[in-house]
Order: sequence, then C-alpha cells, then structure tokens
Amino acid sequence: MRQRFGGTVRRDLPVPPARRTRLPRLPPLPPLPSALLAALLAALLAVTAAFFVAAPVLPPTAWADPGPTPSPSATPALTLTATPAGVVAGSPTVLSAALGIAGATLELSSEAAGESAFTPVEGAITGADGSVTFSETPALTTVYRVDFAGDGDWAPAFATVAVAVSPRVTLTGPAAVFGWREIGFTVTVSPQRPGAIVVLQRRQNHHWKAWRRLTLGGDSRVVCRFRAKRVGRFAYRVTTPADAAHAAGASGAVVVQVKWPSAYHVPLAPAHYILVDKSQYKLYYLEHGWVVRVFDCVLGRPALPTPLGHFHIYAKDPRMGGPYGPRRMRYHGLFAIHGTNEPWLLKRFPRNYSHGCTRLSDAHILWLYPRCPVGTPVWNVP
Repeated sequence: MRQRFGGTVRRDLPVPPARRTRLPRLPPLPPLPSALLAALLAALLAVTAAFFVAAPVLPPTAWADPGPTPSPSATPALTLTATPAGVVAGSPTVLSAALGIAGATLELSSEAAGESAFTPVEGAITGADGSVTFSETPALTTVYRVDFAGDGDWAPAFATVAVAVSPRVTLTGPAAVFGWREIGFTVTVSPQRPGAIVVLQRRQNHHWKAWRRLTLGGDSRVVCRFRAKRVGRFAYRVTTPADAAHAAGASGAVVVQVKWPSAYHVPLAPAHYILVDKSQYKLYYLEHGWVVRVFDCVLGRPALPTPLGHFHIYAKDPRMGGPYGPRRMRYHGLFAIHGTNEPWLLKRFPRNYSHGCTRLSDAHILWLYPRCPVGTPVWNVP
C-alpha cells in the first residue's frame, strides 16, 4: 500500500508475524487412592445430614403476615383544645385532650402569666374513645399542658394550649337623668389592678370612641361624674388595655336616657308613676320620669272631690262592671282609678261628675291596669 505524505509517496514495509511462546507441559497428577476418595465422600454426606437435622421445620402459619402492631418508638397524636379559648376572669373553660388510646393516664399542668414553669393540676384516665376533658377557671392568661408518659407500645407525648383571660370590668350608672343633672358612673375591675388606666367610651355614629381616661384606685374602683348637657339616649362602656397578665377587657354597655324634667318634676326612680292633674282633668302615666301616655279623665264632683296628695295603689280588682268598667285600682280608701259606663262624660269640660274616683275610658283602663303593679305611686295635684 502506498500513502502520500506531503509531496512524496512511501510504500509501507511488511510487518513480521508475532512469535508464539509455547508453555512447557506439566506432568499428570497421580490418581488418588480409592480409600481417600471414600473418606472424603463420607465426610461430605455427614455434614449434609447434620445441616438438615439441625434446621427446624417451621409451620406454615409462622410465615403469615402478623399485621401492623404499635411500635414502642411510635409517638401518638395527642391534641389539646380549649373551649372557649378566651374567657373573662372567673369564667370556666373546658380543656379537651384527645390521645386515641383508651385507658391511658394524662397529666394536666398549667403555667400562668408571670410563672416560669408548669405546675401539676390534675390527672385523668382517657375513656373508650381515647379522650378526656378538664374544667378550669383561670384568673390570668394561662398556658395548659397535657402529658402522656408513654407505655410499652407508645412513646411519650405532650400538647399545649393557651387560654387568654380578660379582666372582669363592671360599669354601673343611672338608667335615666334629667338634663343638666349630674351623671355618676362607678367602674370596678377584677382581679384588682390598682393604678391601672381604664377608658370610658361613648357610642357615636355606631362606633365606640374614647371619652374619658380614668385611673383605678387602691381598691380597683373609680367613680366618674359629669353633667348631662344634651337630651337623648347615650351608651357608655369601659375598656381595659391588654398587659402581660390579661387580654384586653370591656364592660357591658350602659344606656342612659337624658330627659328634660316634666312640669311636675316627677322623680326618675319609680319605674311606674301616675299623676292626676285636677285642673286639666288629665291622667299622666310616667316611667322613670318620662311621660308615656296621657288620658282624659272624669274626677269628683264639687261635693265629693278627688283627694289631693301622694298615695300608692294598694289593691287591684281585675273583674268589675257597671260604673267601674272592667278594671279598678284602689289607692286611698274607696277612692280608685277605674273604667266607666258613661263614656260620653269624657267629652265634656270640666269633667267633675264622679263620687271622687278617677274614671277613664274602658280601653284606657285596660291598657293602664297591667302596667301598674301594687305599690305604684299616685300623685293628685290641684
């Protein structure tokens, strides 16, 4: 073969064949004696027999799948919940622990705000469903922990839950006052927080707005007084800010009705009040000083006048008739407020035709009767 390199042509030289090296033949081994072969065969049979005798024959069931079994290293799914998770101081919460293992012992402990370690509270045994409940009444925000110590099948486990506790805030005040009179509120906070700041709020346009900042005294109480300058219904409440021991708290709302005093200055305290004006021949029914209804009435003739002064209803007669109409309320001897069988007299003026009693139309006495319990004040003015 010729190959071209650059501008010359070269013919390849022949390659000599490789030399083969012959290995020397070894002499054949001499044949083993028959006695030795027999001994080796006997030893092999003995070892095989010993193996089969020593190996146990297991029944078929020993190889069956035994199914899943708990492992001592498995951790159970322990949970702890609180209902409700936020309470007012002095109110209970229910702690529910679920382990999923019946008859297991669970230990409950607590760590209140300001504490650095859990304190044992109580122990309980889970029921058939593997759960148990505890009822606790924390005074401070508290973290609860439930522990399962473990057993031969399960590893130890624990779970925690926090319960936020807000202080109990109480606001007391009047239900109604006259305009330009003083309103007095009393605030009480428990557990005691002397020196703490509370905020008196007033509801405006459907929103609570801060109105006064108050400082609690040594007994965790404070009194706030101010003058009512406008007529209407006003809602107030008190709030406390959150701190390390408690969540934020709030009192219930107190609604105050501010009214202009009536011409007769009827007191605000009585829930029900009857005033009879002899000069107008009218009966006024009031609640906490507020005029609810006004009725025309017939009063005593000149020879038997209606008595003047302050009285109280002492007896009520639910079934009457004739000149008394359907109902009667007695307030001074035989003097009473009742219905009438002469309704046309109510259209006259003056209306002094009775024997001293106060007569109303039957419809009006039926409306007034259930609203005036025994003890209702009656005031007859000139």
